Amino acid sequence: MPSSTRTTSCLYGVAAVAMLWMVAMFSVAAFAQEPPPQHWDRATAATLLTYIERIDSHGLAAADYEPAQLRAAIDSGDPSALERQATESFGLVAEDLAVGHVPPGQRGRYYIAPNSLDPMLVARMIDMAITAHQVSWVLDSFAPQNSEYLALRKALTGPDAADPAKRRQIEATLEHWRWFPHNPGNKYLIVNIPEFQVRLIENGQVIDSHKVIVGQVGKPTPQFSAKVTGVILNPSWHVPQSIVAESVGSLVRNRPATARSRGYTWTTAGGRLSVTQGPGPGNSLGQIKLDMPNPLTVYLHDTPSKALFDREDRTFSHGCIRTQYPFDLADKLLAKAGWDRARIDAVVASRVTTRVALDAPLPVYVVYMTAVPQPDGSVRYLKDPYKQDALIAAKLS
Repeated sequence: MPSSTRTTSCLYGVAAVAMLWMVAMFSVAAFAQEPPPQHWDRATAATLLTYIERIDSHGLAAADYEPAQLRAAIDSGDPSALERQATESFGLVAEDLAVGHVPPGQRGRYYIAPNSLDPMLVARMIDMAITAHQVSWVLDSFAPQNSEYLALRKALTGPDAADPAKRRQIEATLEHWRWFPHNPGNKYLIVNIPEFQVRLIENGQVIDSHKVIVGQVGKPTPQFSAKVTGVILNPSWHVPQSIVAESVGSLVRNRPATARSRGYTWTTAGGRLSVTQGPGPGNSLGQIKLDMPNPLTVYLHDTPSKALFDREDRTFSHGCIRTQYPFDLADKLLAKAGWDRARIDAVVASRVTTRVALDAPLPVYVVYMTAVPQPDGSVRYLKDPYKQDALIAAKLS
């Protein structure tokens, strides 16, 4: 994750390389329907084998890409065997660099749509690698090209890599970046759970950054994506049934006067208690909530518990993401919709629930990365509150 003074880009090299490849082949296509497929030779396949043997530079394990089989095919002198195995090994590497090694169903509480890789593009890139004698360069282009990924790869060549714990964090975070969407958008929000930070990115630049509070260890905030469509000023809180059962229900039943003084109203139907907390500064959602519909019912919102932002470890919520300076964030999000801070403050002071639509939907990504490159080239190693690194490391080894 970038610091507040760092730029970030998540453009993938493979798309740019593919475009250059297509442009280069345009003149050829003018004279032929399709450029002829290229075939592996022993020297080019040997370059591929060397790349696989050094793939720990991406935090991956060489054994996953069939190096022994590739070496046997090179030594066999059988062109058909070499063609099959080199193509297979190249495809395995390209897939993992572009999409990630851990399958989508094994990524824990992860609900961001997985990336994909077109097999036809892989075939074209193999042709390019053989023609240009640039296997390493072409394969590297499948991986993320953002500054964070490149900095973490560099860290794997430095002294931090000798520390097993730090190396595991780097490798896990590289894998997380491979999962990250290829095209996150020109403007988006990104929350890094173990860093307890949210950032607003626009055209590769961090334009706003705030502390956040995330879910307790027993009620972890999931990794997911959604789209912010508006900002709700003075939101009501429809208390989830899990929280009704855990705490609020007891308050309502045993101390109703106190519950009313805190803004709660309730109804009972069929033995089911439904509780709502009205707008106001004491509302558990605070005075601002981002309208970001998602099936997980996890949101970014304000909180009346401001003192918790002074804590280093901020795992206090039931899963939602509490934001330290939501008014500043709302000011930036609503600027193009014609709203300024004075207008936002006036509506909040009225305590009337008001939804303000954004000028365009804004993607938000909630991720989990414990190795964070810094502007000075160092890496900040964060605690792993949900023990996700161990899960990823086991699947990468």
